[in-house]
Amino acid sequence: MKRMIWLALAGLSGCAAYHAAPLPDIAPVAAPLSTTRPLTLMYVAGLAAQRDPDLVAARAQSGIAQAELLAAGTPPNPSLSVGFAALLGGPASMSAIAGSLVEDVSPLITRSADESAARARLQQVNAGILWQEWQVAARAEQLCVALTGDDAQLASLRTDVQALTALAEKVRAQTAAGHLTQQDASTAETALAKLQAALDAGEQAQAQDQSQLDALLALPPGTAVALVPPDVTAIPGTKVNQAIATLAMRRPDLLALRFGYTQADEKLRAAIASQFLPISLGTQGGRDTSGVITAGPLVTLSLPLFNRNQPAIKTAEATRAALRAEYEASLADAQNGAEALRHTITLLQAQSAQADQAAAQAATIAADARKAFSSGGLDARGETDLIIAAGERQRDALQLHTALQTAELSLAALLGFGLPPMAPPKQN
Repeated sequence: MKRMIWLALAGLSGCAAYHAAPLPDIAPVAAPLSTTRPLTLMYVAGLAAQRDPDLVAARAQSGIAQAELLAAGTPPNPSLSVGFAALLGGPASMSAIAGSLVEDVSPLITRSADESAARARLQQVNAGILWQEWQVAARAEQLCVALTGDDAQLASLRTDVQALTALAEKVRAQTAAGHLTQQDASTAETALAKLQAALDAGEQAQAQDQSQLDALLALPPGTAVALVPPDVTAIPGTKVNQAIATLAMRRPDLLALRFGYTQADEKLRAAIASQFLPISLGTQGGRDTSGVITAGPLVTLSLPLFNRNQPAIKTAEATRAALRAEYEASLADAQNGAEALRHTITLLQAQSAQADQAAAQAATIAADARKAFSSGGLDARGETDLIIAAGERQRDALQLHTALQTAELSLAALLGFGLPPMAPPKQN
């Protein structure tokens, strides 16, 4: 009954009421994917930004910043005090009554700076969440490229395993017939064992990449995701130059630092304005024991003789200076990182082209070697070496192709291509 009364009073007065929100004992299960068709890079990136559990938790930080903005713009409640002194004896004729109504006007003086700081904090949080979402989406795209490369590598290894298995059987048969030596059989078997070990390692790498993608998509571990072969195009150099020059106005992590600097600047303004605070205004009055009634204004303020709020001012100045240095370092890292990645892409493009050419030549030689081995013009050791060489050349080319696609995606993510525009903070 008492609880119901308190809830009713809270509702009538507009006060907040407590509601329990117990934590779950089992992690919530995300909804399964609504499609079984192969997914594109863009679609997977969007799913990751929507479903990643860490991002769901990060978005909750925005609510805290919104509450801080509300608190910065809400004035404090006035203070009411009432006193009563009963007449116990003496010449007086009545009891004394005193009262005062006081409002702390300090928040009104710093309200503009406080609200600006809280607004900058909210924008900083939102920019940070956007950058985190962008990073998760980029990581999902890179994992898709890695998984596609894993599939190609495994297909190449299985082809070579199949070819060497067939060769090893022929060698064993010819060795049993006395046409080949045991050394020929040992060469083929050793090469086959190495390929099988490489195949096992490749399958483990693929399972690890798949697990990471499943985690980003909030899927049960081991869930295979069908993917459309990625089509990653090179970014024109002029577009890269323009993007590097405008990074400070576009990349959310840099904008978050700029908003953080704005927040620190506004807090410095508030600290300087608080040298005379707190200030309270109000009225007081009463009736003494002789019946005299008095009333008048009441002003309370702090005299800046010793402290003058210098500790808070120095702290705010140091915070602003530290954030400026952090921003400048992050901007330099972003620009240098983009330039370094562009040079890496140029190197990978040249290496990938050479590797493709070498793989094609090795495949041609291996095809001719099979014919020569079948006709007796090549021994088993030579055939084994050429099969291994052709496979390694092919896998080198595949690995460079995957590295090039990953680098292109990394550069696009680093430069913020495709991000929604955000208005940077105004310079004071």
